[in-house]
Amino acid sequence: MPANETRLLAIGDIHLGRRSGRIPAELPVDRLDPTAALALAVAAAREHDVAAVLLAGDVIDHDHAPFHAIGLLARAVADLSAHGIPVYTVAGNHDADALPRAVAALADLRILGLGGQWEEVTIADSVRVRGWSFPRPRYQASPLAGFPAIEPGPPVIGLLHADLGARTSNYAPVTPGDLAGAGDVRWLLGHLHQPTLHAVDPTAGYLGSLVGLDPTEIGPHGPWLVTIKGDAVELEHLPLAPLHWTRLDVNVDEVADASGELPALITDALSELAAGDAPGLAAAEAVGVRVRLTGRTADLAGLARVQRQLQETGFVLPVGQQRLFLDTVTSDVRPMHDLASLAAADDLPGLLARDLQALEAGEDSALIAEAAGMIGSVDHQSFLATIRDAAEAPDPEQVRAMLLQSGYRLLDALLDPEGGDDGTA
Repeated sequence: MPANETRLLAIGDIHLGRRSGRIPAELPVDRLDPTAALALAVAAAREHDVAAVLLAGDVIDHDHAPFHAIGLLARAVADLSAHGIPVYTVAGNHDADALPRAVAALADLRILGLGGQWEEVTIADSVRVRGWSFPRPRYQASPLAGFPAIEPGPPVIGLLHADLGARTSNYAPVTPGDLAGAGDVRWLLGHLHQPTLHAVDPTAGYLGSLVGLDPTEIGPHGPWLVTIKGDAVELEHLPLAPLHWTRLDVNVDEVADASGELPALITDALSELAAGDAPGLAAAEAVGVRVRLTGRTADLAGLARVQRQLQETGFVLPVGQQRLFLDTVTSDVRPMHDLASLAAADDLPGLLARDLQALEAGEDSALIAEAAGMIGSVDHQSFLATIRDAAEAPDPEQVRAMLLQSGYRLLDALLDPEGGDDGTA
């Protein structure tokens, strides 16, 4: 490491004691959980010769064996301490009670901001870390209310577990204005599990969970390498999580016989996914995939049967050293119809077919405007409002997609009233 650099490793929500959910029984769960992810982060800290490790709260999951989790944390802290790497943490809402007990038992772990009071530590004479800990599991005031003024000196990193963007919350609500008003601080946040550093604000964002704990936590996860060069603070995400969650669209336009062709089509799509270069994918030992079937098929009933079978039986695909598995298989597939022929008729299916043609061709401004007006007039709690934020106008492309999906389903019902539910909703 260059003499003018100081490196830290920052880790978001770990939730030690909790297991990642929805993993097939045949996979090694103990190699995919937060404990395994923490071991990889500890190895990264040694590899990058960091001066300290920072933990942004919810280190321990109070709902899942907190005393066992303290033992797991002790093992990681001891490993880092043996290599001269101190560990600094703040308490989040999940470990407001458990983490102070762990600190009392672990001499090499230091908690910042006990009792909801800001506390600062200087590391390697080159960076100041200022932290605040939850004094109790629920905290409804902004922790920035008592933030001390920034004095001249090395750059400051704020380590905070908080609900960013919320004006009212049980979990330390802070606004971007609160953070900006605190002065020249680079904020590393815990609480939300999806990483947002760089994407939201170059000076503030969430570290994210160390490993995706459920299928909604998609994309790369892992620790962050923080490099201090003089007054500059640089961040690099290290997507080391052993479990990676993702979504995958599979088009079925060419499928004539779902039973014979769909499993192979999904297998090929998974293999292509594994061969790709999506961040975090190559490092993962297991990849959980939520497949969405798209397009049109004449074998809608057969596709629905295969979809249910895959969903019920599961599917694990070995690709090299990785294991890819299906978490869910959903369908937005529409029935195959000859719209041109149907549109020539002067009946209800013909009228609907002409509207669908307009939607498919983008010649739908009147339809979109009428539908958007109807959506805007309904109560914001209705199912229609789920396609938009209640405070915003409906997005035309979302309205078009909704109309196409509903229109094709209605057309199918008009043409085959005895067909019943095909299971593709």
